[in-house]
Amino acid sequence: MRVLYIEPFHGGSHAAFGEVLTGASWAEWTTLTLPARHWKWRMRGSAAWFARAHAAELAAAHELLFASAYLPLAELRGLCPPLATTPAVLYFHENQLAFPSRALPGHEGDATRDLHFGFTQLVSALAATRCLFNSAHNRDSFLAAGAELLARMPDAVAPGWIDAIRARSEVLGLPLALAPVDPASLVDLPLEARGEGPLIVWNHRWEHDKGPELLVRLIDGLIGLGLRFRLAVCGEQFRRQPPALVEAKPRWRAALGPRLECWGRVEARADYLALLGRAQLVLSTAAHEFFGISVVEAVHHGARPLCPDALSYPELLPSEYRWRDEGEAMSELARLCRAWTAGEIDLRADRRALTRPHRAESVLPRYREVLTRALG
Repeated sequence: MRVLYIEPFHGGSHAAFGEVLTGASWAEWTTLTLPARHWKWRMRGSAAWFARAHAAELAAAHELLFASAYLPLAELRGLCPPLATTPAVLYFHENQLAFPSRALPGHEGDATRDLHFGFTQLVSALAATRCLFNSAHNRDSFLAAGAELLARMPDAVAPGWIDAIRARSEVLGLPLALAPVDPASLVDLPLEARGEGPLIVWNHRWEHDKGPELLVRLIDGLIGLGLRFRLAVCGEQFRRQPPALVEAKPRWRAALGPRLECWGRVEARADYLALLGRAQLVLSTAAHEFFGISVVEAVHHGARPLCPDALSYPELLPSEYRWRDEGEAMSELARLCRAWTAGEIDLRADRRALTRPHRAESVLPRYREVLTRALG
């Protein structure tokens, strides 16, 4: 099949996904992308850009269009008549209706959210042949928030809008190119090497939706209890960093010294995977997660996860790896640190059975089947 792949935000997990998908040999791919920056402008202007800058490629004989939900699909179809009748699959890495807004002082809820971005995705979903979501949490939160938003419109709301999107939607997780793992690295340290405590990794974007404030409270709690542990705070950073982390760094450096093993993005992929291959615990404090690649990768490399009992995590992990509230997270984190340091439990283990369903070779055949159905 001849597939036109469009990604207006080609970076991070979007880029990794696109590279794996368009590497599949069962389709002939034409790939059009824009760099991963200015996300709001991508959602506003990418359709006009592609229509004008890549008119020849868009007019070619494609059997299927595959695009991320950053693309205003209805606009592109209107601007490019050849695409108006081409079956289109829209992939939701995230949805802008359920993405947590950064609250302003004196405001709550949607006060700081530009609902036009979510509304654009509702229109795009209505223009798509199939809608794919990387998790049931992503799909269900989008449909629920979409119904709520449309109910607030004054009049002339298209009948059956949400039902139409629901009927063409399904969950299809990310095909991950998980690196091979040496089974010997999945064996935990002997008791005599545990004096510095377990290595806790927090490997998320340094933004408000990943819960940096909760991370700070939990780590401060462990320090206050006098527990031994090592810490690696890594992940993608931006020009504006969460104040909680900025303020915590000198305090943690003083308390942990060399046991604060990492602070900031690990640039070399091999070094990052080596860090995961040493970690005893991978911790998530997220207030938002539509899939959870960073946790899946750490689990694949042997770390024991500790994540919220919410968002997409119930789809990824058994209940023994999830906490229900901050108190339970603190209690479980302290228990695991004490027990591991005393040699009562191992934390590193072979948990590849949990990550096998997300491996590219497991997931890509499902993409082929879905895209073939969309052609029909």
